[in-house]
Amino acid sequence: KSVYLSVFIDVLGIGLVIPVLPYLVLSFPSSSAATVGLTIAVYSIAQVPGSIIAGAISDKYGRRVVLLASIFASALSFLFCGLARSLPTILVARAASGLTGGSISVAQAVVADVTTVEERPKYLGLIGACIGIAFTFGPGLGASVSAIVEASGGGPQEQYSIVLYTAAFFGALGFVYAWRNLEETRDLEKDKKMEEETSDDSSSYSKYFFPIIFTLNAMFWSNYAFTVMQSTYGVLIFEEWGWSTSALGIILVVSGLEIAVLQGAFIKPIVSWTGKHVGSALSCILLGTFLAGLPVTLNVKALHFASFFFHVAGFSLGQTALPALLSRFAPKEGQGKILGLGGQAAQAAARVLSPLASGFLYDNSSSIVGTDYLAPYLLGGIMCVGSGIP
Repeated sequence: KSVYLSVFIDVLGIGLVIPVLPYLVLSFPSSSAATVGLTIAVYSIAQVPGSIIAGAISDKYGRRVVLLASIFASALSFLFCGLARSLPTILVARAASGLTGGSISVAQAVVADVTTVEERPKYLGLIGACIGIAFTFGPGLGASVSAIVEASGGGPQEQYSIVLYTAAFFGALGFVYAWRNLEETRDLEKDKKMEEETSDDSSSYSKYFFPIIFTLNAMFWSNYAFTVMQSTYGVLIFEEWGWSTSALGIILVVSGLEIAVLQGAFIKPIVSWTGKHVGSALSCILLGTFLAGLPVTLNVKALHFASFFFHVAGFSLGQTALPALLSRFAPKEGQGKILGLGGQAAQAAARVLSPLASGFLYDNSSSIVGTDYLAPYLLGGIMCVGSGIP
């Protein structure tokens, strides 16, 4: 239970800053949308090596110390961003947070340590539910704090800073809670002996080399596809229907609730029924197919939001089935390393590449595929479905 609450509090702090970080960046002279994109991307760029390193360290020195360090560094990052009076300071703080931001993959490794292969989808699903709930309520809480500060006479800088201080407070709260309640789940002495016994035998990795690669590929493209929606959907509904921030906020809150409900009540039975392999493939097919359906169903809103529902459902299913499948292939002594590589690094790489490619494809869709909007959704959909076939 302690690992779930620790992740929830940590991710809640991350969700808090979503509504204010772009506007904080734009408050500095000469900032632009590209600057906002860089500030967001630098976190994911740093997260790629950071997650791999965190997973490997947790395999060697234990999960508890790495999870504590990650939550503490996240809290410090929010504090420094709140104190920042220059853009370079924010970029450094975001990069440092990304480099140490391996809490989710380490939490997944904790679950893998204490569950059987059969139990794992259920408990990995609970981590997904915690993340979904935190990302549902975090942005709303951040926006509410900002509105309260504004109503009290605070200017834009004060609004951004207080929201970031609130996020830092939640990070610190999560650190204290984890420090007091989180126990080490690895028997380091036993695992060290096991590692020494198998140090000359690479069969534990080589036996499942291709399944691991195929699973990592599916994790990359499923996150690429979901990020296509996240990075372009607001522009799509604005240009087609004239909907803006409030409408997008409602849609994202509802999708967050959908993820939380599915993860908490339905995903485990589905994965138990289909198996991890079929569940992973089904997640990629749903996610990719209904991503491609979003721009072609704009004229029928009921059909469009049905596509949106199944797109999000596919992502939710993949958040449990794919890590469970990856954990199934990883040797016991390498759970942190493999889950760090797939659980965070592959996904972070997708979150860097997808907004850059999707923005270009969106702007040039008519010249590429002969119709507006479609190109990024079609590419993301095809690659996501294709990655689930192996």
